[in-house]
Amino acid sequence: MIIRNFEYLLALNKERHFARAAAECHVSQPTLSAGIKQLEEDMDVLIVKRGRKFEGFTPEGKRVLAWAQQMMEDCVRLKRELHELREHGMQGPFRLAMLPATSAISSVLSIAFSEKFPDIQMSTETGDVTQLLHAVRNGGVDVALTYIDEPMTDGLDAFALYRERMFLFTSTDAGEADRVSWADVAALPLCLLRSAMPRSAELQLERASKMIYTDSTAVLAAHLNTGRWSTVLPQSLASTLPSVSSLRAIAIVKPVEQANVGFVTVKSNPLPAAVHAFMEMAHSPEMVSAIRAMLTAYQKFRVKSPR
Repeated sequence: MIIRNFEYLLALNKERHFARAAAECHVSQPTLSAGIKQLEEDMDVLIVKRGRKFEGFTPEGKRVLAWAQQMMEDCVRLKRELHELREHGMQGPFRLAMLPATSAISSVLSIAFSEKFPDIQMSTETGDVTQLLHAVRNGGVDVALTYIDEPMTDGLDAFALYRERMFLFTSTDAGEADRVSWADVAALPLCLLRSAMPRSAELQLERASKMIYTDSTAVLAAHLNTGRWSTVLPQSLASTLPSVSSLRAIAIVKPVEQANVGFVTVKSNPLPAAVHAFMEMAHSPEMVSAIRAMLTAYQKFRVKSPR
């Protein structure tokens, strides 16, 4: 199909007259009529009610007209983005939101993106899942890196980036085990980083005997340093933990021992140029290697592989 034929259709809808629509498109009336006829053949439907004069659109034609309008708007937006890229390169504000659980990975991505596109004005913020989705939906941020195991609400799209396990990090006697149940974890004094686990994992700890939530990694580290407090974290955050000789990473067994992490954006096809470039960069070989390194950081705590 030729985009020009959609322009003819839109002009006819605007002018409601074949001759005036042709004049609007700077073509002859036979050329316009032939273009619309070709569109009907391509779609295999009758689009225009034909008589001695323009009589309107068929029901199928009205649907084609709606799609034609969307396609032309997409073409205009694409041309604008390509012009901006050609004339100015990637620039302007770019806002990335993240969970505390994804902050280590997000930091690697934001640094790389800022260095690749120095004219981008990068900003980051953290929040819980509800806050992040609200910010994306209302245009407060461009991309959120968050848990994506729950179905997205209307108007949002999710794009998977990686999957990781939840681990118990402890210096207590539980550190001698090679795996642990949620019930055993809940029996320990826990200092937990807020929004560092998916909601399904948090529910497993609702009956924990002793639990403190904090927004501060320094507070979390201080508790772990005592040797009396433990925590649960996704494996990508292991690199942020203090080097305590007795601290061990213990794999947590099912259920909800793993979580999917990915990007959430406003539903758009195509994606805005900067958002597309950011997600494309995240899947580049360099970033994949960097993410893989962060996902294996827990190994320094000598966790044994689950059976």
